[in-house]
Amino acid sequence: MSIQYSEATTLRICDCHAHVGHFYDHMSGRFVSYSPETLLSEMDAAGVDLAVVSNISAIEDPEGANDEMSAWARRYPRLIPLVWATPGITRPEKVLEYLGMGFRGVKLHPTAGKYRADCSTVRPVLDVCRVTQAPALFHCAADEFSAPALLGQVAADYPEAPIILAHMNMFGSARDAIAVAEGFPNVYLDTSWARPERVVEAVRRVGADRVLWGTDAPLGGTGHYRRDRAREYLEEHVGAMECEAVMWSNAACLFCLE
Repeated sequence: MSIQYSEATTLRICDCHAHVGHFYDHMSGRFVSYSPETLLSEMDAAGVDLAVVSNISAIEDPEGANDEMSAWARRYPRLIPLVWATPGITRPEKVLEYLGMGFRGVKLHPTAGKYRADCSTVRPVLDVCRVTQAPALFHCAADEFSAPALLGQVAADYPEAPIILAHMNMFGSARDAIAVAEGFPNVYLDTSWARPERVVEAVRRVGADRVLWGTDAPLGGTGHYRRDRAREYLEEHVGAMECEAVMWSNAACLFCLE
């Protein structure tokens, strides 16, 4: 997919990985809840124009959460919705229905769902992504469910589908995720929770046109964007056109943003 870099003087910004909803956060050991208003407030404070959002309540209630996300996206057009798909539960025809309603891609979280990213039950969802060219945003972490090697197999089996590796291998080496992107041109890398120097390495090794700025907003609560180090580091270490691609153009192309 060819990315056309913008020559606009004002940098637009899209967070390609954000959430609303409620869930049990194992990292903090408590239940947390994030409303659309909370996310938008954080975006406003950080000068973020748009966010690509999935409803994390789908861990417990996939269909109800997607319906809720649909209503929120209509009310708040700066929130670009993704279908949260749980293989074996979320029917592929329902994914197709949501995409027809204006959802711009699919979110898969193998770790939360306790399924391997390359298992057979994922395939009906990816078949929809292949036909519609909808991006599939996968949680990518160093575990038995969502490791980069498993997602490399997904990319190999579905070369027509855009596959995004969120976090660039959370809790593991980002270089493993970068290597997968080097091997498969349909693989993109999302920067959320990745070390800033690894983000710049990804830009240099894979190309700026396949790296997307994401943050997992608003996890962590108030001041989420102030804790993100990748944005400032990118501005300091890559060229203006590369930075614009990572912060806006790539997401605009993949998710058909206006």
